Amino acid sequence: MTQSNSIPSTPPKSIFSIQTDNVRALEKAWEQGNRLLNESLRSQNQDAISIQTKLMALLFSSYTEAIFSKLIHTPHALTQSEINSLKSEFKSNSYKGWVKCLKVVVNKIITKEQSYKDKVIVDVTTLLQNYIKEPSEVRNRMAHGQWITALNKDNTRINDALSTKIRMLDIITLTRYKNSFTLLSLIIEDLIESPNKAHINTYQDKINKFNQEQIKMSSWTLAGRINKLKPKPRLCVNCKTPLSGNVIA
Repeated sequence: MTQSNSIPSTPPKSIFSIQTDNVRALEKAWEQGNRLLNESLRSQNQDAISIQTKLMALLFSSYTEAIFSKLIHTPHALTQSEINSLKSEFKSNSYKGWVKCLKVVVNKIITKEQSYKDKVIVDVTTLLQNYIKEPSEVRNRMAHGQWITALNKDNTRINDALSTKIRMLDIITLTRYKNSFTLLSLIIEDLIESPNKAHINTYQDKINKFNQEQIKMSSWTLAGRINKLKPKPRLCVNCKTPLSGNVIA
């Protein structure tokens, strides 16, 4: 009898594993994009700054979508029916998809009373509105080619509010969005993976950390970043003056 020499096929990667890889790749892309933008800020290349800022906004949106897909496909967390329903809601409206996901996972808490669950939903929904809904509105216009001036939903007139947001967008705002969203996603991750243990044990600590980060980031400005990017004067060891010869005041 001839013995088969076939190599066992590798089982396909799960969606969770695939999206975990995608999230890592997007995090690396963010780091690289941030470095490129810093170079443009340092050289004061306004055209490059504008283009790279908008690309970072689209990158942030891709990052949030990959995180959502990764979370809802967490092994043994949600039923296939729940996953399908959340994917459908997210496809229609990403913000509503996040809110529905939040409600689904909060309702899996069985060790707390309803009033606790209601408060978690209200508090986290507010955060989702600030760090998912608002940036997604800008992203949607930009994804449809409205990079300078935004139009209304029917593309019949200018949307002044969104046009202003696009015009005022900068890397500081986007970094606040990303840092805040990352902390927010960890809160939802606990709810999905362990609603009756990890969530209960860490929820308040993570909310406190989130609030502390908001205080820290509130002092960030684009001018402050540009100032930090300026080259520091190099001093002559003996004469205590910059190498350019200018005397330090």
